[in-house]
Amino acid sequence: MNRMHLLSRNLMLGAGLSAWAFAALAEEPANILLTVTAADGSQHEFDRAALDALPQISFTTTTIWTEGATTFAGPALRTVLEKSGIHGGEVYLLALNDYAIDVDWSKIDDQAPIIATRINGATFGVRENGPLWVIYPFDSNIRFQDEMIYASSVWQLIAINAVAP
Repeated sequence: MNRMHLLSRNLMLGAGLSAWAFAALAEEPANILLTVTAADGSQHEFDRAALDALPQISFTTTTIWTEGATTFAGPALRTVLEKSGIHGGEVYLLALNDYAIDVDWSKIDDQAPIIATRINGATFGVRENGPLWVIYPFDSNIRFQDEMIYASSVWQLIAINAVAP
């Protein structure tokens, strides 16, 4: 084969593979960020679009992990739990690095904590403690300035499980 024929064949092959790769990506399932398991064992998966479709809460607060006032936004933890069939008891929050903590329903209200999907208006990745971070409006109420609340501020959140009674 001459060089022109080889070049032409390789370009056609490359174009075909690119089209195939594009089609495969288009059919790829959504990138699941969070899996919530209710007490009955049912699982609910949330990608970014599903979390963004829920009512959003935004607040600006200082934290012990960030410098200066930072704006966090995302759905309320309670909203995500209720959407997943969890309406009370304790929940087990699990982070990417295997950090885990149980949180009692009495520490979760309609506005706090939130599952932050954005910091200062932008999505954030694992290197910035994301893409999901359970966060409280620490500056809004002294009750949020507590060691157990700080311990419940799970960054790199990947799963929530209802704790069996």
